[in-house]
Amino acid sequence: MVQQLSELSEADRSLFPGSFTIRAIRDSRYHNTAYAIAELIDNSIEAGAERVELLCMEEATPGQTRRRVMQIAVLDRGEGMDARTLLDALKFGGGTRHASPRGIGKYGMGLPTSSMSQCKRVDVWTWQDGLESAWHSSLDAEAIEAGDHEVPIPDQGTPIPEAWLKAGSDEIYQNRSGTLVVWSNLDKVQWKTARAIIDNTSREVGRIHRHFINADITRIRTASFLVNRPDEVEDDIVVANDPLYLMSPTSVPEEPWADSPMFEQWGPIKYYQVVVDGREETVEVKYSIVKPAALKTELKTQNPGATPRGRHARHNIGVSVIREDREIVLEDAFLREGGSAENPQNRWWGCEVSFRRSCDELFGVDHNKQMAANFTQAAKTLARDDRPTQVVLDDIGIDDDMVYTIVADIRDQTRAMMDKIRQMFARKRTSTENGDGKKTPERKAVRTQTDADKEAIASGAEQKTRTDIDREQESPEERIAGLTEGFIASGQVEDDARELARVLVQDDLSYQFNPAQLDGYQMFNVRSEHGVLHINLNTDHPIYDLLSHLEDRLSAEGDESDPAFQAIVALRLLLSSWARMEDQTESREERTRIQDIAMNWGRQVGKVIDQLRERDG
Repeated sequence: MVQQLSELSEADRSLFPGSFTIRAIRDSRYHNTAYAIAELIDNSIEAGAERVELLCMEEATPGQTRRRVMQIAVLDRGEGMDARTLLDALKFGGGTRHASPRGIGKYGMGLPTSSMSQCKRVDVWTWQDGLESAWHSSLDAEAIEAGDHEVPIPDQGTPIPEAWLKAGSDEIYQNRSGTLVVWSNLDKVQWKTARAIIDNTSREVGRIHRHFINADITRIRTASFLVNRPDEVEDDIVVANDPLYLMSPTSVPEEPWADSPMFEQWGPIKYYQVVVDGREETVEVKYSIVKPAALKTELKTQNPGATPRGRHARHNIGVSVIREDREIVLEDAFLREGGSAENPQNRWWGCEVSFRRSCDELFGVDHNKQMAANFTQAAKTLARDDRPTQVVLDDIGIDDDMVYTIVADIRDQTRAMMDKIRQMFARKRTSTENGDGKKTPERKAVRTQTDADKEAIASGAEQKTRTDIDREQESPEERIAGLTEGFIASGQVEDDARELARVLVQDDLSYQFNPAQLDGYQMFNVRSEHGVLHINLNTDHPIYDLLSHLEDRLSAEGDESDPAFQAIVALRLLLSSWARMEDQTESREERTRIQDIAMNWGRQVGKVIDQLRERDG
C-alpha cells in the first residue's frame, strides 16, 4: 500500500488533463459558426463597442475562380484590455465578469471556447492607449494538446498583420482603444466561403443582437477580401432581424415590410414577478401578430407563406428567449398542428420572453448561451398538451413553478393568436386583377404534362394509372369536395382551397405543386388524391430556394419567352414526369425502391447545390 501511495503522489493529478480537455472543448457544439462568432460580438458589446466588424480573408484556389475562407476576424472599437485582462480572457473560465449583476458575459468561456470550436489558433490584439500600445497573445490547440497548458504572456512586440489593418475601418484603428480577434487554421468552420459565412452570420447575429442594433448601441459591419488584396473589400451592414416583426428597418427582403413593421403587438406586455436568491426579479413577455395587409397576395390561390416575406418569417418561427437583451434561443416547441410548413399560420405570430442574468438558473441558461433548458423542458411538457395546466403539473409532480406558469400562459396566448390568424386567413381577399389568366411556369408545366399523359394513353403508348381511373370514377362534385378538404388541412383558406380545387377539376388538370416540410433529404414526394398527383416540394431542401429565387425574378406579365420562365417549366416538368413514373408503378416493393432512389437523388442534388453556393459565395 505504501508503494501504491508513493506512485500516486508522483502521478499526474491534473483535474483537466490538457490533451483530452482541449479535444472536448474543440468539440463544443455551437449551433453553427455564426453562433460562435456571436460570442465574440458579445464580448465587443460588453466592452462598450459601438462599432464591430466581421472580416473574412479568402484565398483563391490556383487555376480556379473558386475562393475559400482562410481566416476570420472580429474587430471592435471597445474599451480594450490591459495585459492582465487579456491573459485572463484567454483562460477557460478566466473572464472578469463572474460577479457582475448585469451584462451578457458570466462564465469567462466565450472567447477561448468559441474560438477553439472553430479553429486551431486564435490571436488577440488589444489596446487602450492607441494602436501602438497594443498587447498580443494567442492560443494554439496543437500546442495545448502537446502539453503546453499556459497562456502566453502578452507582449507588445507582435504587430497586427498588414492585411487586417487595411481591411478594418480606420475609424476603429484610429480610436484610442479596441480589440482584434483573429481565427486561423480553420478546421471546424461550417461554411467555406466568405459570402456564406457573412450571409448566415448576418441573419443569425441580426436576430441574436437585434436589440443592440435597433437601438443603435452597436453597428456591425461585414467585409470580405482576398488575402493579396486587403484594400479591395466587399462590405455591408448587419440589419436587425426581428422574429416579432415590430422593429424597423429589418432584414425582410420585400417592401414595404423592410422599412415598416409587418406585425403589430398582441395585447399588453405581461410582467411576472419571480424570486431568485431571495430577490424579486421581473420576467417580461411580449406578443405580436401579423397585420392583415401582410397576408395579401397577388393571386387568390397563392399562400402568403410562399412570398419573400413569408419565406423570411419561416426562418423566425418560435418563442424568442432574451437574456440581457441578447437572444439565447428561438424555441419551436410551441408550434402547433404539423409544424412550420405543414401549417403555415405558425409563422405569422411572435413571442418574446425577456429576463436578466440573475434568472439564469431559473431558466436553465447554459454557458454557451445557446439554450434555456428549464424553459425548453416546460415548453415540451405543456405546449402541445391540451389538458388544463394544473392537471398536467399534478400529473408530473410539479408545484408552484414560475417557469411552468409562464409557459402555460404562452401556450394559451399562442393558441389564441393562431385562432385569430385562421380568422384573418378566412377573411383574406385578394384582388383578381391580373390574377385570372396570368401565365405562370407552374400552370404551363401542369397543362403540358397533363396533355402529354392524355396523348400517350390515347395512342396506346401508356396504360391508365390508378389516379387516371380515380379521376374518371369520381364525380366532379366529389372531387372538388375532397380536394378542398385536403387543401384546407394543409393550411389553405377555405375559399381559396375551394377555388383551387374547382380550377383543377374544371380544367381537367392532373398535377398540383405544393410547398411542404418533408423529412431528410427529400426534394419532393408524390401523393395521389381525388384524381390529382400532388407533388409536395420540400421547403427545407436547397432546390426549393433555387426555384423560388428564379420565380421571384420573373416579370409580372408572365413572358413565356423569358429564359427563367422556361427553366422553371423544365424543372417542374422533370418533377411531374417522375410523379407520373411513380404513379405507373403498381408494385409496393418497386414503388418503395423508386422512392428510395428519389431520396438519394435529393441528397445528391443538395450536395451539389451546397457546393455551388460555396464556390459562388
